Amino acid sequence: RRKAYGELMEGKANGKKPLLEYGQRQIGKTFIIEHFAKENYRNYIYANLDEEASFRAIFEQPDRTVDNIILSIRTLRQLEDLDPETTLIFLDEIQVCPEALSSLKSFRKDGRYNVVASGSMLGVMDGLFDTDDGRSISPMGDARQYRMTSMDFEEFLWANGIPQDAIDLVRQRIHDRMPIESPIFEQFSRLFRIFQITGGMPASVQAFVDDKTTFKNSSEEIEDIIVQIRRDITRYNTPVDAVKTTECFVSIPYQLSETNKKFHYSRISAEGVEAKKTRKAADRYMENVLWIDHAGYGNFCHPVQDFACPLKKNLRKDVFKIYLSDTGILTHMYGDKAVNAIFTEDTAFNNGAITENAIAENLSKCGYDIAYHINNNGKARMDIDFIVEFFEGLVAIEVKSGKDRSSPSINKVSEYHKVERRVMLEKGNIRITDDGIEHYPLFASAFFD
Repeated sequence: RRKAYGELMEGKANGKKPLLEYGQRQIGKTFIIEHFAKENYRNYIYANLDEEASFRAIFEQPDRTVDNIILSIRTLRQLEDLDPETTLIFLDEIQVCPEALSSLKSFRKDGRYNVVASGSMLGVMDGLFDTDDGRSISPMGDARQYRMTSMDFEEFLWANGIPQDAIDLVRQRIHDRMPIESPIFEQFSRLFRIFQITGGMPASVQAFVDDKTTFKNSSEEIEDIIVQIRRDITRYNTPVDAVKTTECFVSIPYQLSETNKKFHYSRISAEGVEAKKTRKAADRYMENVLWIDHAGYGNFCHPVQDFACPLKKNLRKDVFKIYLSDTGILTHMYGDKAVNAIFTEDTAFNNGAITENAIAENLSKCGYDIAYHINNNGKARMDIDFIVEFFEGLVAIEVKSGKDRSSPSINKVSEYHKVERRVMLEKGNIRITDDGIEHYPLFASAFFD
């Protein structure tokens, strides 16, 4: 069960404008679209444009009118007729065929056919939307676009059989800032620890659901996903950039484990110190870090100095932290000790980076841009993990993964900056202290929507 299904149903109800669903690989794009097609259409035509050269040729021919495209599809699939009212055309891996992307405009103008396309790596393919003569063929405006992610915590709860009314109750308690009933609180807390281990990649979640006695199968699925990420890095980069982008990617867990989680170019590889001296590490790696961002593998978090809305306008873009977009991948990269520490709540193991990454993931999947604030000088010295722009204004959020509940920064942030709310995410139930600070369990960050 995925929230993307609702987006597909909404599109079906609101006309025949093509839908372009995009996001990183292996998050379930193909699965959910095929599920939607089988439940809502008498027939559907599926084409993987990465694997079917004959189907790509349909869109590469000179005459690309909708009638000619449909005739070619019927001929290739040996169809006597194609009823546009009862048929869905699904173009998978559309990023490998720019002409197919361009055809979405024609399908929109024609208005007869139901077309859904999905694509991975759209953000990193230079020149994808440009022809040889410089014309743009971007489908922007001609297709509804939906960015899909790996499963969020609510979808993870669905997969583990948690009743919807229990989820609704938790969401209401968070909204009302009232304590959650103890049995439900304990179960959600336990499952959130597991979510930090399995992550939200569907194959990993399914492996855990199938055998809840071990994380072995889930870990094997995540290992396969990391292999695929490395393949994508190799496929969509030059050989030299593939090496540098891989170095950037594998350095993220170790950068997050530092006290100062800010991403340092000079920490990327063994030659980082030398690179800093001779050719500037930022110049060497900047484009490779941007590739990780555009590929959807990271959630970038920039510092903010001026606390004002809109938050985006006040970010310092040349400084950032990089959280992985799926916490299960991060935990796996830290190894078995991290898995055991999270599951057993071993406070002797410093899992602050994993917890903070999970909060960043939750907030991002709720649709928020994430920022942070740090000031190392004077009385205003403070370190706020996240600054987020909620409906009512800016909210300062501090994350506590262990027993230490001290919070000097969140206590004084309102003395120096205008924030509407101060929030502590920790291993405890919902409460509001006399100083006005709102305390929530860690998993509540998945329901700040």
